[in-house]
Amino acid sequence: MALKIKYVDFWQGFDCKNNFLQQSITDAGYEINFSEEPDYLICGVFGHEFLNEKYDNCIKIFFTGENQCPDFNLYDYGIGFEYINFGDRYLRFPLFYSDEFLSAYSLMLNKHINARQLLNQKTDFCSFVYSNRRADPIREQFFEKLSEYKKVNSGGRYLNNIGNPDGVEDKMEFESKHKFSIAFENSSHPGYSTEKLIQAFAAGTVPIYWGDPRIKEVFNSESFIFVNDYESLDKVVDKIKEIDQNEDLYLKYLSTPAPLDSEKFDRRKQLTKLAGFLGNIFNQKKEKAFRRNRGYWGKRYMEGIRNFWMIIDKQTFLEKFVRILRTEGFEGVLERIKR
Repeated sequence: MALKIKYVDFWQGFDCKNNFLQQSITDAGYEINFSEEPDYLICGVFGHEFLNEKYDNCIKIFFTGENQCPDFNLYDYGIGFEYINFGDRYLRFPLFYSDEFLSAYSLMLNKHINARQLLNQKTDFCSFVYSNRRADPIREQFFEKLSEYKKVNSGGRYLNNIGNPDGVEDKMEFESKHKFSIAFENSSHPGYSTEKLIQAFAAGTVPIYWGDPRIKEVFNSESFIFVNDYESLDKVVDKIKEIDQNEDLYLKYLSTPAPLDSEKFDRRKQLTKLAGFLGNIFNQKKEKAFRRNRGYWGKRYMEGIRNFWMIIDKQTFLEKFVRILRTEGFEGVLERIKR
C-alpha cells in the first residue's frame, strides 16, 4: 500500500527521505509517495506551513524534538516528550532514540565498563559546548559560577573561550578530554530530555545535568549530578569540588551504569513501538483516522490560529523591511526584492 506523505515545518537540513520516521513507516510495511497533495502531513515545529488551508483534509501527525506540547486541536496525532496518555493519539518518543544519536546511544550504554581507563585519558576539568543563546539564564549563570573554581572550557560558539569562535568540529571528542560536562537543557519541563545527557555520558564524563525534573525515572542518579535537586548553584559547585578532589568518588560516578532500567533503553523495542503507533494510523481508512475536531468549533479554533500567525508574519516582514531600509537604504531594499 502506498502512502501519500509530505513533511512540513522541520529543521533546516532535515532529509525527508532518510530519517528514523521514514524508516519506521517502511518497517510497518508501507511504500511512500512524496506528494504535494498528501493524505498524511508529518509536521515539525519550525514553521506553520501546516496551517495552510490546502492541508485541511490531511491527517496531521505532530513530531517534536523541542520543548513543545502537541496541540490536539490542530493535530490528529502527536509524538514527543510529554508524559501523556491519550488513547491512540500520542506516543512518548524522546529524541535520543532516533538514528541521529545512534553512536552516542551505544557508547552511553557501555560507558561504565572502563571507568579507570576513561579517567586516565582526562586532561581537563569541565566542558561547555553550546551555540544557542536562547536558553534559560541558569545555563550561563552556572557556567560563570563553576568557572570561579576552575576553568570551564567552552567549545561552542556561545561564550567560546578556547580561541575557536566557530566552535569545535567534534563535540564528543572535545568533551571526552574532560572529567565533567555541563549538560543543561534549554528549559526545564517534565519529560523534556534531549541528546545532551546522552552525549555527556557517551563522552565518558560525569554529566552536570539541569532540565527534566523526572530524569531520575530514566537515568541512574548516582551516575550524574542533578542540578534540579540542589537548593542553590553554590551547593552544586560544592558537590562538584568534592567529587573532583576525591578520585574514588569520581570513579564511583563514572563506573555506575547510566540507565536506571535497561529495558527502557532497548532501542529496538522503542522503534517497534513507533512503527506500531504509525501503523495504527495508516491501517485505518483515511476518514476513520481523523481525530481532531473538524466541525464548527474546530474550524473556529483553526481560523483563530491562522489569523494570529498572519499578524505575526506581517509584523516580522515590516521589522525586516525597516531594518534593511535603515542599514542599506532603498537600494538595499530593491536588491533584496530582485533576489
